[in-house]
Amino acid sequence: MVVFLNSFFAFVFYLRASSASDNSWNAEIPKSVVGLSGSCVVIPCKFNYPSEGKTYNKFTGIWYKDGSVIYHKETSEIIENFKSRSTLLGDLHHKNCTLKINSLYPSDAGSYMFRIEIKDSKYSYQDNKVSITVKDSPEQPIISVDEEVMSQKEMTATCIVSHSCPSDLPKLTWNHNGMHTSHSQPQDHGQWRLTSSLTFTPSREDHNKPLNCSADFTGGKKVTSSKTLKVKYPPYNVNVKSNSPVKENTSVELNCSCDSNPPASFQWISLNGSVLANGPNYKLIHVSRYTEAISCTASNTEGKNNSSPQKINVLYPPEIKNESSCKTEPTICVCIVDSNPPSEVKWLAPTGAFPSSSVEQNGFLTNFTLQGWEGFPDAIHCFASNSEGNSVITLQVPNHRMIIYIALATAAVLVILVVISVCVAKRHWCKAQEQHLIDMKADPNEMKITPKSGLESNEGKSNDIYINNQDDLDYENWGCDDLPCGQDEDEAVYANT
Repeated sequence: MVVFLNSFFAFVFYLRASSASDNSWNAEIPKSVVGLSGSCVVIPCKFNYPSEGKTYNKFTGIWYKDGSVIYHKETSEIIENFKSRSTLLGDLHHKNCTLKINSLYPSDAGSYMFRIEIKDSKYSYQDNKVSITVKDSPEQPIISVDEEVMSQKEMTATCIVSHSCPSDLPKLTWNHNGMHTSHSQPQDHGQWRLTSSLTFTPSREDHNKPLNCSADFTGGKKVTSSKTLKVKYPPYNVNVKSNSPVKENTSVELNCSCDSNPPASFQWISLNGSVLANGPNYKLIHVSRYTEAISCTASNTEGKNNSSPQKINVLYPPEIKNESSCKTEPTICVCIVDSNPPSEVKWLAPTGAFPSSSVEQNGFLTNFTLQGWEGFPDAIHCFASNSEGNSVITLQVPNHRMIIYIALATAAVLVILVVISVCVAKRHWCKAQEQHLIDMKADPNEMKITPKSGLESNEGKSNDIYINNQDDLDYENWGCDDLPCGQDEDEAVYANT
C-alpha cells in the first residue's frame, strides 16, 4: 500500500506539473490503455478549460463509454454495470480527471470519453477519447541478471512486471533465497512497472539452475519467467578413474575429471610431487604390484583442487612368503600368501587335502593357519591359487622326540668332556709333583737327614725335616696314589735309594 501511495502521488504531481496553462478546451489522455481482466485499470487524465481569469469552485466530471455514463458524482446517473466499480482518482479543482475502474470484465473493452461541467460551461473532450483493451493474461515478467556470476560473491537480480492497477499490485516471488526489495513506478499509457530486486550469494550448486520470478495477479492469474544461472567456480570433486583391475605387466589408462566452470586443465602428479604429464588422460606402461599411487590436479581461473592419490588395482598370482613355517607344542602351520585377488589355500599331505583352520586377511597379505593333530605328518604342502596363477611351498614339521634325543646326547657329551678335562688337569698336576720329588732325591746335598730319635728329641724345633729311612720314609704324593684316569702304576713308584 505504501508503494502504491508513493507512486500515485508522484503520478499526480506529474499531472499537476504538466497541466496546460492556456485557456483553451483540451485534455491529455492516452489514446489506449491496457487492463487485465479481473484487475483494475487507471486512465491518466488532465484537462484544461478557458477560465478567462475567473475562479470556479464547482466542477462536475463525467466519464462515458459508448454514450453511457460510467462515472458521475451522482451514483444514480451511473449505469448499473459500473456502479461501485468506477472511481475518480483525480481532483477536478486541480484539473486532474484520472479515472479508475475496478474488476475489469472483457465487456469493459471500448472507447471512453471525459466531459467537464463548470457552472454554465460544459465540454466533452471528444478528440481525446481513450480505448481500453482488456487482456485475459498478464505479460511475462522480465528478469535481468549477469550472464556469468562468481561463486561465493554477492550479486543482485531484478524482475520487472507491467500492470495497470497501482492499488492492487501483483505479488512478485523468487525461487531462490535472498534479500528482497520492490518498488512501483508509473509508465506511459496507463501502465505501471513493479520492480523486485533479489540479492544473494550464488554457489556452484546454482550453476545451470533456473532463476525464476513469478507474478501473482488478482483473480488467481500467475505468470513466471526464468533465466539460467551461469556460475563460475573452482574445480570440485576431482576424481581419477581407470579401467582397473589390470593384470600385472600390462598397461592402464587413467582419466581425470572434475566439476568446474570454466572447464579445468589437468596435471598428473607423483607421490614425490613431480609432474608426470598434462591433460585429462595418462597411460601407465607395465604396471606392477609395486607401482606407486599418483594424483591429478585440476585448475581453472577460479582456483585449483587435487584428487586423492590413486593406487592402481593390479592383479597378480600368489607369492608365498618365506616367513611361512610350522611349529610344535602344539603343532601349528602358517602359510603367508601375497596375492590379488586373494588366494585360496589347500594343505596337502600324503593322507589327503585339508582346509585351513583359520584365515586372516590384511590388505593383499593373507595368513592361512592349519591346526595340527595326532599323527600329523613330518612335512605338509601349502598350495595357494587365484585367477592369476598358483604357488606351492613345503613346510617341515619339527620332530619333538628327536629334539629330546638330541638334547640328551648333547648333555652327555658335555658331561664326558668335563670329566676328561678334569682328569687331564689332575694328571698334569700329579706329574709335576712327582718330578719335583725326583729332583730332590737326585741331589742329596739338598736333603736334610736326621735320625728318627733325633727327630723325637728335637721335636718342636723344626718342621723342615725329611726322614731318610726306607722303612720309615713317607713320600707325600698329594693324592696321586689313587692313579686316576688310567695312570700307569710304575709311574707312581719312586726309588728310595
